[in-house]
Amino acid sequence: MCKLNAYCPALDGNCECQNQVYQSDMAMAIPISAMMGYDQNMIEIVFKMLSQQNELIRSLAEQIKAVLYKISEFTNKSHIETIQGSSMLREEAVTPSSLLRFLSGDNPKFTHKLELGDEFSSPAYKERAFSVLVNIVDMDGNKVQLANNVKFTIMLYTADSPPKLLSINTTGDTIMRGTFEVEGNSVIFFKKIIVKEVTSHFINGSLYLVIASKWADYIKPLIIKDFVVKARKLNNDCPKKKPKIEDGLF
Repeated sequence: MCKLNAYCPALDGNCECQNQVYQSDMAMAIPISAMMGYDQNMIEIVFKMLSQQNELIRSLAEQIKAVLYKISEFTNKSHIETIQGSSMLREEAVTPSSLLRFLSGDNPKFTHKLELGDEFSSPAYKERAFSVLVNIVDMDGNKVQLANNVKFTIMLYTADSPPKLLSINTTGDTIMRGTFEVEGNSVIFFKKIIVKEVTSHFINGSLYLVIASKWADYIKPLIIKDFVVKARKLNNDCPKKKPKIEDGLF
């Protein structure tokens, strides 16, 4: 009787059950050809992945290079435009001679001119009165007395090109008040002039103060450059009010 298989019909023990048990205990062998095929496919897949990554990195590098080039080009262009704009501003800024041509034309025929008769206070201060004394002189600088009175006006011009006559300030109010129109035939005295705007809002941070006659074109206008008006200055000479101390605080 077979001891390895209860269902074996052999009675003398001569059966194949022992060989079957031995073969079932053996490990299943993997064909070498199958292993080689599997490894080859994996190598191809990995190679394709690496190639795709290299292409992606190369494409990304080219895009970054193009973006950096655009940024550099834009920066250089902006820098050049800034330099050109600054040069244009410097070229367009009006000068006393160009302002005189603007006021009197290219070929004026002056026989007289205006000169400061007293030291001009500079800078002026917003909403604080100042005065200007002017003499009428001939072209050699000698004081003269005209036969008739002439009306003179004090004006403010910007340093823009072309220059602009200022009549209102940034809030829409008149930019000057006081005695800005005076008649005279020898000495012209603007007793009280008040400017209601600071000049820091304008090009170069200053204005041109001009005194001229609208009708007497034979008198050369007086042009004062770099006229500066600052914020109101505190008067240190005025006595300060003593602060009131409430009872019971000390």
